[in-house]
Amino acid sequence: MTVLPHAHAAERRHGVDLVVVVNGFPRLSETFVLHELLELERVGVRLHLFALRRPEEVVQQEAVARLRADVEYLPDLSDGTPGLAVRMAHAALFLRRPRTYTAGLAEIASSPDFTRANLRRAAILAQRVVRLGAPALYVHFAHKPATLARFASLLTGVPYALSAHAKDIWLTPRHELARKVRDASVVLTCTSDGREHLAELAGDKTPVQLAHHGVATDVETDHTGGDGPVRIVSVGRLVPKKGHATLVRAASILRDRGIDFQLRIAGEGPEWPSLQRLVNELAVSDRVQFLGPLSEAEARREYRHADVFALACEELENGDRDGIPNVILEAMAHELPVAATRAGSTAEAVVHGASGLLSDQGDHVTLARHLEQLARDEGLRRRLAAGAREAVLARFDRERCLPSVVNALRENGLIPVSPVEGVHRELRAVA
Repeated sequence: MTVLPHAHAAERRHGVDLVVVVNGFPRLSETFVLHELLELERVGVRLHLFALRRPEEVVQQEAVARLRADVEYLPDLSDGTPGLAVRMAHAALFLRRPRTYTAGLAEIASSPDFTRANLRRAAILAQRVVRLGAPALYVHFAHKPATLARFASLLTGVPYALSAHAKDIWLTPRHELARKVRDASVVLTCTSDGREHLAELAGDKTPVQLAHHGVATDVETDHTGGDGPVRIVSVGRLVPKKGHATLVRAASILRDRGIDFQLRIAGEGPEWPSLQRLVNELAVSDRVQFLGPLSEAEARREYRHADVFALACEELENGDRDGIPNVILEAMAHELPVAATRAGSTAEAVVHGASGLLSDQGDHVTLARHLEQLARDEGLRRRLAAGAREAVLARFDRERCLPSVVNALRENGLIPVSPVEGVHRELRAVA
């Protein structure tokens, strides 16, 4: 890991209030992470970001340019070679607090997620945190990022907060997740189902708080639809749990029933070839268009030109599932009626008959019927669209949701009550 030289190393060592650990950064599908970071900086928290990898994405979030924190990318270290830097990190950590380091090392060795590669990366992370002044850690996602952050915490005695979301909750082994939750100072999660599950694992050791991500609500809600085809938009990575195949099958039923529509699917991912094949097999290539990844501005434009938003998420056999897809909330904020499935925690945001229409996962026939109802009945679209907008304003407005994250970190002693306003600087990768 290469660190850019800094002219005031001693000052910098005390210039960070919170270290944030994430899996990949920046990621187009994780706008909620970026907006949390921006909110923390807005209230004066000085951040330093560690990412486990650098995503290779064609499109980036526009708002990433506003982030002032430095970003470091931890080396992979999976080749089994300890290296001088790792040995020096272990030595420095031992000399700093021998008892903390020794006890932490023993706990790490007994952890279900222990591997030598994880320990090597955690030692590098721990030493970097110490050199930054040993601020608290805030980790997004309960799988690999939480493993390394927890190990770094054990080696240094630095506390950490955990923000868990969807896949990371349901796919992390129960006994591993319980240790991560119980060792945290506070745990945040974005769905009621997730909070209930994590609270059970926490027992009475760690507070678990619900913190919805929220979306921007100061958006254009005047739609530009006309007398042409009903425009159905769907946004989501092209992966199995998003259920795009179910949506394409529903589109073929709409075509057979004589509905004049266009389905526009935004996103990228490994399912693209199989979805293209399915579109050709069902002969709906004139009705279904794949848009690729969209920037936030491009997604807003799609919402504005759409009549209906559709997403057919499903829970996979291995337990992988979504929480509340942010794209559903974004569509609701843009005053669009939603046709979706009950998979994950979608029903926590979408009320059937009030803000959208819900079908069972994998049920393309019912999904098609709901889309047909929305296509044929403009009054139903308007009523559900108004309900969708009202629901987002009441519970999922980003400006009202973000303070809960800041307050949870403050109340549990992870960031200063009155942080010093940081010096503005451009985002830069330092490794």
